[in-house]
Amino acid sequence: MAIVQNPITGRSKKKFGTAVFSTQFGKNVMRTKPLEVKNPKSDEQVKQRSKFSITVDLVRNVLPLINEVYAGSLKKMSPFNKVTSLIVKNAFVGEPPVLDHTKVDLCNFEGSSVRNVSLLALPNQVMEVSWDPGTNIQEELDSNISFVLFNCSTNKAVIYRDVAPRSDGFTTISAPEYWVGDQTALHILTIDVNQKVSNDHMKLLKFKAGADLSSVVQ
Repeated sequence: MAIVQNPITGRSKKKFGTAVFSTQFGKNVMRTKPLEVKNPKSDEQVKQRSKFSITVDLVRNVLPLINEVYAGSLKKMSPFNKVTSLIVKNAFVGEPPVLDHTKVDLCNFEGSSVRNVSLLALPNQVMEVSWDPGTNIQEELDSNISFVLFNCSTNKAVIYRDVAPRSDGFTTISAPEYWVGDQTALHILTIDVNQKVSNDHMKLLKFKAGADLSSVVQ
């Protein structure tokens, strides 16, 4: 990009050949337009674009929660870019690539989380969830856990905030009525009081159950 000094052009705008004129901050500016735009469509590039498109749609559903988990701790990339990269690299299987919800990771932190989670679909869109608290630390036991329920067919998600204390080990939620017949996948948000992220307890958002026949909404 160059500042136009030629008085003949004055406050030039629009295009002239491969040059594009405009005014920025009160100055005449010229930039060049590429002669041709390449848009390669090899099989591998098409697959990569497909994986990226699917991942972006999925991550956008839960981006506020992902941002909350990372809490400004990333310096070289955004939480959106971080999680998108994790999913594109690790969560697709087969040819052509298909998203495997059991491999979807919405954060790469490791720490205290619930264990032995079960997700069971009951009539009238009721989803029964049970879990082992996975901790003896009272502050973690007293903390509320949150859920993300993904529709494995559409990759849409519902966020259930502060569903129950971690110590409860059991609760139910209601899936959307229009999800009937679709398989679901459950991620659970917990805290780890022994680790810090941006001066607060670390939060972990991990896949825990579902993506099987017992998780098909009734």
